[in-house]
Amino acid sequence: MKTCRPFFGLKTLIVGDVNTGKTSYTQLLLLECRGKKTMVVLDMAPERVKDIGGKMQVPPDPDIHYLTTQIYPPRLSAKDDIEALKIAQKNAKAIERDLLTRAESIPAEALIINDVSLYLQAGSPKRLFQVMEKFQTVILNGYWGNTFPDGDLTRKERESMERLMDLCDQVIEAEEINQSND
Repeated sequence: MKTCRPFFGLKTLIVGDVNTGKTSYTQLLLLECRGKKTMVVLDMAPERVKDIGGKMQVPPDPDIHYLTTQIYPPRLSAKDDIEALKIAQKNAKAIERDLLTRAESIPAEALIINDVSLYLQAGSPKRLFQVMEKFQTVILNGYWGNTFPDGDLTRKERESMERLMDLCDQVIEAEEINQSND
């Protein structure tokens, strides 16, 4: 599969429901950048749970700085909304400490983020935008769907994703990618 849109020098957000190919498409773009750009890859996804989520498969490469941390899926692992919010807050702190702060100190041209919506469940969109501004090319993916029930966490995530969509140069819906490859 070849990418169909330009993305160098742009902020590109790939959105879709669970299991729609967001991570796969992001990996494809990463491979297209490989050898052309120095990259920081921030993997905010949890390990795969109930066939949802999962980390990227990043090839070893001296020009790719792959960073990840332990992330827990709030809506899939919590017994109620209060516990889900606590998990999301813990995730946001880990992402800020282990990923965002480290990413800022790495000289690179491109930033790739897998599952940015997990950070936006309780993290600061402003903080994310500050980090994004340091890179010429930004490629992100995140959840935008109806799989999870409405609640405080889902509403905060959705509002923050809408702000991110407004900030990006292009938004690609994963469903569009899948239809173009049929």
